[in-house]
Amino acid sequence: MIASYKTQQQMNEFLSIASHEFKTPLTSIKGNIQLIGRRLRNNVEVLSLPRQELLNRLAEAQELLEHTDQQLTRLTRFINILLESTRISNNTIDLFLEQCELNQVLDEVIQNRKQFSTNRTIRVEHPDNKEISILVDISRIKQVITHYLSNAHKFSPMDQPIDVLLRKQEDYAYVSVKDYGLGIPAHEQEHIWERFYRVSGIKVLNGSEVGLGLGLHICRTFIERHKGQVGVQSEPGKGSTFWFTLPLFSRN
Repeated sequence: MIASYKTQQQMNEFLSIASHEFKTPLTSIKGNIQLIGRRLRNNVEVLSLPRQELLNRLAEAQELLEHTDQQLTRLTRFINILLESTRISNNTIDLFLEQCELNQVLDEVIQNRKQFSTNRTIRVEHPDNKEISILVDISRIKQVITHYLSNAHKFSPMDQPIDVLLRKQEDYAYVSVKDYGLGIPAHEQEHIWERFYRVSGIKVLNGSEVGLGLGLHICRTFIERHKGQVGVQSEPGKGSTFWFTLPLFSRN
């Protein structure tokens, strides 16, 4: 009965947060489109403006379009998270395995910084001139790395770096993402991989997204489906290190 009540409570909280997280970008997108429309509604009037004012209006429209694109990316990410969660619940996840170099996958995710500020310092350490081959669903592994980095950015001060480590560990590739943020209490750490679970009392320092309580659950599922493991080391006030392992690819 207690477990059922807790599950229902988590579901209600999830629905409330999800509604807010969907409504926010939709409201922003609608407002931006309406504003662009008002600025450019009368083509004759716009084209008759002095050159500098015309350039200013076009620059403003471009800025609004860029912001709209960011909100669409955010909305798409939320939808993908819900779809992946549904696939996990229904046990309908299909993995499209490809041989790749984890070094390159990691670098591609870090260079594509749509999920976090370009001003954030990310320090990467991986073996020089040594490719780490794996056989994985590349898009799913990129989602895991992106979520680890997004969380590190969200919950740590902007003036602190994020440290990313890649190394070989016996027959596995090991990846960790370390932040220097608030940390996670020990009694919460065993629950953070659960569906809908959100750590209480942890303040978002960067960005406005609260989180749906699904990201780490999805990450764990993806990694375990690849025969790997996930984990976290954390201490309040000293940051957190999230890690995962994946089997190395061997042609033998």
